[in-house]
Amino acid sequence: MDSITKLQHKIRNIVRKIEHHNLKGGIKNCCNTNKQTKQCKRSDGKIFKLPRKFSKHRCLQGVKGFTMRASCAPYKFCNKSRGKLHGGQQQQYDAIAVFQMGTISGNVTFKQNGDNVDVSYDITGLEDGDHGFHIHQYGDLSEECKSACAHFNPDNTLHGGLYTNQRHAGDLGNITSRGNRSQGTLTAINISTDQKHPRSIIGRSIIIHEDKDDLGRGGDIESTKTGNAGKRLGCAVIGLSKYSSC
Repeated sequence: MDSITKLQHKIRNIVRKIEHHNLKGGIKNCCNTNKQTKQCKRSDGKIFKLPRKFSKHRCLQGVKGFTMRASCAPYKFCNKSRGKLHGGQQQQYDAIAVFQMGTISGNVTFKQNGDNVDVSYDITGLEDGDHGFHIHQYGDLSEECKSACAHFNPDNTLHGGLYTNQRHAGDLGNITSRGNRSQGTLTAINISTDQKHPRSIIGRSIIIHEDKDDLGRGGDIESTKTGNAGKRLGCAVIGLSKYSSC
């Protein structure tokens, strides 16, 4: 890794932390609070005053009764222990999307990492260059990629990039193809592979576009909707991964 690549990686990590911990008004996500935090914003946008009668740590151990449920409301969507599965494994709710459309093939995997999701992709069959990469609202491919509809956008915001202040939850920026192959990893915030989470991506679709996404900076209306990423080249439904052999 050369010095420029290292610097870019460092900048991305810094921006990711800022994006993740500072929502509107500088309010932290409720899942990332500490004892000094005075208010927080839950994943569905609701704001709560802190501290509460029950601590976050206590709430994540299990909620019983109306009083405790009300006190623990800020932490409703924070990751909890899922319990042990076969062989002592702990369920992770990882997901996968498999592309097999025309010349385009490959896999995209989604691994929950705290309140973020690590996205790894290995796609062949794309022309060399940058391609818009987005999670779309539906996993309906009855009309091929068209019926997946718009970007996943639970906050009803304008389109942006993976690291911009304003973005759709499904905005993953661009992937780059070289020598007919696109391979890499990125980290997405404000989505989840847990089906019960309000920002769950399970059952939705991921789409690769023909053109480069301008990340909402194109200066026209279409840029604020799709990033002018152009034609939908390939699409795949996001489903749960098996965690052990069948």
